[in-house]
Amino acid sequence: METPLASKPLPSIWRIILITMLVLGVFFRLVNLDGKVFWVDEAFTAMRISGYTEAEVVQAWTENPVTTVAELQRYQFPQGDRSVIGTVQGLAKFEPQLPPLYFVLTRWWVQLFGDSVSVIRSFGAIASIATLPLLALLCRELFPSRVTAYIAVCLMAVSPFQVIYAQEARPYSLWTLLTVAASWALLRALRLQTLRSWMLYGLMLTLSLYTFVYTVWVILAHGLYVLWQERRHLKSFIYSAGTAVLLFAPWLTAIALNWQSGLRLASWQRQPLENRFLALPLAWALHVTRTFLDFDDDVGLDQLMPYGLLVLLTLVGVGYALYLFRNGGPELAWRFVVLLLVVPALAIILPDLLTGGQQSTASRYFVPCWIALILIMAYALTLLLNERLGRIALAGLLTFQVLSCATSSLASTWWNKEGGYIPYVANQINQTQKPLVVSSSDWWVFSLAHDLRPETSLEIVTRPEVLPGIPMGHSDYFLYSMPEPIRNALIQGGLQIQPFEGLEQVPIQCMVPPGQQPGPCPPNVG
Repeated sequence: METPLASKPLPSIWRIILITMLVLGVFFRLVNLDGKVFWVDEAFTAMRISGYTEAEVVQAWTENPVTTVAELQRYQFPQGDRSVIGTVQGLAKFEPQLPPLYFVLTRWWVQLFGDSVSVIRSFGAIASIATLPLLALLCRELFPSRVTAYIAVCLMAVSPFQVIYAQEARPYSLWTLLTVAASWALLRALRLQTLRSWMLYGLMLTLSLYTFVYTVWVILAHGLYVLWQERRHLKSFIYSAGTAVLLFAPWLTAIALNWQSGLRLASWQRQPLENRFLALPLAWALHVTRTFLDFDDDVGLDQLMPYGLLVLLTLVGVGYALYLFRNGGPELAWRFVVLLLVVPALAIILPDLLTGGQQSTASRYFVPCWIALILIMAYALTLLLNERLGRIALAGLLTFQVLSCATSSLASTWWNKEGGYIPYVANQINQTQKPLVVSSSDWWVFSLAHDLRPETSLEIVTRPEVLPGIPMGHSDYFLYSMPEPIRNALIQGGLQIQPFEGLEQVPIQCMVPPGQQPGPCPPNVG
């Protein structure tokens, strides 16, 4: 049973504080949307919404290896000669592990509001903001206390994990929204027991499946809850969930037909991880911590102290919240939330432990777990709110969350993105008058292109056995992301390649074509 203190009205000062958190949460999701590295995963999102495929892009590069950044953007934004069917077909053939709903909606969003990085990312930000009122509805189904809903919404609003993925042009914010929506719809259907409420639940599951395939773990968690607590309604659940899976069958067919493409792109998940029995627990600890605290920007085993103390303190706080929730929370709420936490986590972690992979190092796959953690923490803080320690804990947690969001919002990259070197590479190129960038047909060239001037010339090498001819007439020449064998062959062909001072670990060098006098690289502008 819920204690009497949880039903007391929230003092006015706390109402002001929590409303402030909501405002800050919206601000952090929308600020600096175009100031962060547009990394390769987001470049793939942009290519998908354009309707072009990898094969078409490589064919165009093969036929016309010298292009410009402006021409390259043709494959990053929707074009009039490509319909939404191209988006769906490209995903089905090359990335079947990614269902099409997010990409289709983002394509329509960009067509309405313009083709820019800010617009592409803003769809996820809006989806993340829309999650907040739905979370309040979910809390009202789980807990009798309105205060718990207030606290949960504000913890979600300034959760560092939620904020950084709200600004990512990938499906995870939409998946968060639909996971919360499906959970709320299930509890509502169990309470109302109407055909319309069960149809709404089935619809939310269908949309969630068409956003991210790991919704299957959410369905499993929901099913176990119904079996455990609401067995008399099991038939209704099976009808709704079964209908959702049946409606998802066309995409399951696409996965079955093109599973090798999905395996190839997800091959990193099966690669062995060095020191995995240390690295995996560290990754899981950071996952939990980043829901509430995130100053790490990718901490490794050799960088644990003193940040590790904050991580440990956060884990202790989460453990204590779990204890309070288990011993003082409503039994129905406990069963629902713990299944939402444990089932997806085990489904992702166990394969890594059994096969030696590293899928569980990606915190984005644990979205349902982080929703559950916020619910657990919100209820625990509700129980403690009338005690001084509880008020200090809530104030301190919100303060750390806000500081975390402020820190990551000002950064050009963070732990969820690779390619933090791209702004430095772009700065080196943009300071020259008429540069030529020679690159392999590496998809990172799309990421770099978003930070270059539109008129910058690019030469894309698609066939390693055919060395490129370097066109003359450019003020400066750069080699970007070029494999070692091709770089060596270019040197043997007369090119002189020089590294930038201070950027030796970055995949860019300046070069001098045959017949020209060598000179120093442009100064490193940092």
